[in-house]
Amino acid sequence: MSIKVHSVPLSAKKFTKQDLEISLKYISTDVYPGLYSDDELPKGTKFVGRKLMNINDINISLEDNIDSKLDTDKLFMSQDPREFGRGIDADKVQASIEAYGFKLSKIPMSVSLLLDGKDYIVNGRTRLEKLMKEGFTNVIVDYYTSCSEDAFSRMTVYTNGVEDPSSPHTKGDIIKHCNHAIAMGWIKAEYDSIMKRIEEVAPGSFTWQTNNKMALVVCGSQGRTNKVVSLSESKAKDWMQKYGYIDNVKNNGIYYKIISTSFYSKAITMAAKYLMHDLKGLHVKELRLVLQTDTLDGADPELSWKSKTDTFRNKYESSLRDIEQGYFNKFETRTTIKLFGVIPAVQSLAHLYPMDKLVMFHVGKLKDNTFSEIDTNDQEEENNLFRLAA
Repeated sequence: MSIKVHSVPLSAKKFTKQDLEISLKYISTDVYPGLYSDDELPKGTKFVGRKLMNINDINISLEDNIDSKLDTDKLFMSQDPREFGRGIDADKVQASIEAYGFKLSKIPMSVSLLLDGKDYIVNGRTRLEKLMKEGFTNVIVDYYTSCSEDAFSRMTVYTNGVEDPSSPHTKGDIIKHCNHAIAMGWIKAEYDSIMKRIEEVAPGSFTWQTNNKMALVVCGSQGRTNKVVSLSESKAKDWMQKYGYIDNVKNNGIYYKIISTSFYSKAITMAAKYLMHDLKGLHVKELRLVLQTDTLDGADPELSWKSKTDTFRNKYESSLRDIEQGYFNKFETRTTIKLFGVIPAVQSLAHLYPMDKLVMFHVGKLKDNTFSEIDTNDQEEENNLFRLAA
């Protein structure tokens, strides 16, 4: 038996006062005290009310390196509270809106007024991104005030653990928040202070054992934050354009095709179809396949980025060899399609792999090695130097 709820179709392009009233009937501020009671909210945050708000009046980020005003050309490269840039279920959330419309039975997006007099989104970036792409001009929001950036930061993590279905906070999100809080001086880099913050922003989300592990990780990282960029296919294309990886510059015959590391089983046929159909009739000297690693997973983004890249490279080459030997009984010369590189995604690796340059597979250590092999060799060299020094 299906459950029917009120939803606003994407064709509507705006929310009405009637939609707001329906939202208030579904989600009463008396039913969710954890979201609307001043006694339950993170200290320094107050709930004002639910209202319709123009999208153009909402700012997206407090980070200095992100244009804070909502702009569809620059939006959602990264999300402040998120460890890996986007919520782990962001694509599922947007697919649900695409299929069923915007459900009014769910807790609304939230926005907070800060001391600088501007309104910033607290929770709902994934939904807001989808609505903006569909041309919506306003949204229904729960409106708050925050007395400090610290209070706002706590609220961004706290609210992501409440809504269902949603793209909830992960352990990595909590760790990132705590590291940021230490760096800003909001909490001390001490176990008790960190545990108190975890229990405040993620009440009931994890077991005590998990909270304990997260606190120990934060203690060990000493408040260092790790900027991670998560790119959708369209944003990956924007990245390529921004940093000069452009098709057929001065008729050089070089073209680029972005492939998600999740599609290693289909990559060869995808590249072949792109060459034979999309680029049909063009003089293609070389089609360069560029990997993008989507949303990184796990508590170690560096390892996640490297392992996704290594897995794709290994399976791509293995599949290509099977096709060459199975169908042609020989190795064909590969002159047109080349597995070229991967888009960098982890700021902490920028000293090795700059964030504005492709990490290429045909030069340097990666020409003959995977990341895993490089790291193993580097560790062995470090151990040898340590033994010599001893």
